[in-house]
Amino acid sequence: MTLRVEDLQVLFEVGDRVRFPTADGTLTGTVEKLNPARARVRCGADVWTVPYAGLDHASGASARERGERAARLKDVAANARALMDRNGLHAWSFRFGNARQKLGECRAKEKLIVLSRTHATQGAPDDVADTILHEIAHALAGPEAGHGPAWKAIARRLGATPASRAHESDAARRTREAARAGFRAGDTVEFTGRGEVRTGVIERMNPKRAKVRSGDTVWFVPYPRLRPIRRSRPRE
Repeated sequence: MTLRVEDLQVLFEVGDRVRFPTADGTLTGTVEKLNPARARVRCGADVWTVPYAGLDHASGASARERGERAARLKDVAANARALMDRNGLHAWSFRFGNARQKLGECRAKEKLIVLSRTHATQGAPDDVADTILHEIAHALAGPEAGHGPAWKAIARRLGATPASRAHESDAARRTREAARAGFRAGDTVEFTGRGEVRTGVIERMNPKRAKVRSGDTVWFVPYPRLRPIRRSRPRE
């Protein structure tokens, strides 16, 4: 697999000494921030935003260490492709994403499985493989299954842990629980999905996400991302 431009981010860390060519010659500086496609590099009083493909390490030791991450990324991608093909997802694509807290994602409409680049390079190999199988199970079960019984049955068959793998801090849990308390099935809500503001009705209250029907599409939306529009009528 050839790494995408965005994937070259794994070759660098904040604090790395790097060099890059400019119209006036080669500059050397320190990485201050890693953005999705470019690094912010400070060279004295000046700050540059440089595509990862245009950066090189000033230290050979750093280059070798970071290069091992790229090799691992290629191995993970090859394993993901093999697992997807083995389970019939020949028409699906795979790529790495920028998320750090979300380990993986299944995008059914795009027929795309996304794996956190950070998880792929820093997670234990067994955990990374489990995440891939977790998302394959979502692809096979369909978006309406969520983490319900149908998905769990497929996850077990594939050998994946039949539970959500999302990391949640204590603060995030308290925020989620407080937000969840403000909703119930039948409420009309607003949320942002795929960059667009959408309106739907909560069909089911799952522990971490609400099942929301918006037109012909079902979304599983974290409670803090929901905004109430109309409450359902009180139960008699």
